[in-house]
Amino acid sequence: MGMIRKTVSVGTFGMVSFRSKKENLRRAERSRRKAEDSLEAEHAARVSAEHRIDAAERRVKTASAASAVAAWQLERTKKAKKKDRRRRNAEIRAGVEPIVRSGVDSARTGVESARRASAGATTRGRKAARRARRSAKKSLGRAAASASASAAAAREAVKDAAARDA
Repeated sequence: MGMIRKTVSVGTFGMVSFRSKKENLRRAERSRRKAEDSLEAEHAARVSAEHRIDAAERRVKTASAASAVAAWQLERTKKAKKKDRRRRNAEIRAGVEPIVRSGVDSARTGVESARRASAGATTRGRKAARRARRSAKKSLGRAAASASASAAAAREAVKDAAARDA
């Protein structure tokens, strides 16, 4: 776009700006849209991670409740006859303890991995938004400078034309 402008810019060693105001504004709008998109993606990732954290916490709660029930059953069996006590304790511990431990451990690891994922997505989203804001700010500054320079040049051209006509 603007092949004449770009050619004139190269030919005048930069006296005429390389990009027009419209082009600078389009570039700034594009970078702003990209920043908004990355911010929305970061928000979606955070919401997803929070849902996974909630699910993992529910699994921990369920596993803790199951271990409480198992402990209660264990206490109840301790009150049984001395003969049966050793056999029942061994059976219950052998059956319940690995299940409860694995459930609690898997739930804890799920919570931790979800928290790490949420933190990483947040950091990446903030960095992308920061970069896009800087880029948009620079482009907007350039466009404003170009616009003011063009306005000054137009005023000078009007004065020159008025002086020639008079």
